[in-house]
Amino acid sequence: MRSYWKASHSPAYNYFLGIGLLVGYEGLIRLAPAGASVGRNLIDLWVQWVFHRVAPYHWVLSLVVVLLGLAYVYLIRRDRGTLYAWVFGLMLVESAVWAYGVWRFLPMLMQQVAAPAAQLSLPSETLHALALCMGAGFYEELFFRVLLVEGLIWVFTGLRPQKAHSGHIIASWIVSAGVFSALHFVHEPFSWYAFWYRGAFGLVMSGLYLVRGFGIAAWTHALYDVAVLWL
Repeated sequence: MRSYWKASHSPAYNYFLGIGLLVGYEGLIRLAPAGASVGRNLIDLWVQWVFHRVAPYHWVLSLVVVLLGLAYVYLIRRDRGTLYAWVFGLMLVESAVWAYGVWRFLPMLMQQVAAPAAQLSLPSETLHALALCMGAGFYEELFFRVLLVEGLIWVFTGLRPQKAHSGHIIASWIVSAGVFSALHFVHEPFSWYAFWYRGAFGLVMSGLYLVRGFGIAAWTHALYDVAVLWL
């Protein structure tokens, strides 16, 4: 178990586990029925807007993102250890356990503090809905956890993240959850229940990212969305 805990924090395992979501998402989007792409998640809409501006060379941006990730893993972090399939398997199992826990217990908690709002409409096409789950797991966790949480730590420490203490980390944890919740209302009507629910979800996911890393956070998010859609 100790070897799994250490390996699952490896940048290489987290990178390739996350890339699995990205590949699945982009593949399913292309298999989804025509016209289904209008429901893409918030962060992906922003990414697609950038891609549209540089069309037909948007594939270059995707390649740059992948290469930057590889450079971070193998050149900056110098994580060049052997990768094992059983570690990836256990990370997926752990993600499923976290996703089930959030899906099962977060609504019960929120019902104690706020009245539920009307359910939002969900996409009906199976492939498209599954693609959205995978896309949300990858893009939202990449933006709101990897970039926003780490970026806030840099800001709160005056660009000295190595000096971060518990106060800086807690502040980044809370602020990132608030931003995560608020930005979801850019394309939908505001409701207090949805705001607090998403804020609580953001706290869980930011905490999971800080403790377990990007790969498990991304897959937990994706599998949670799958549970919401079909369970």
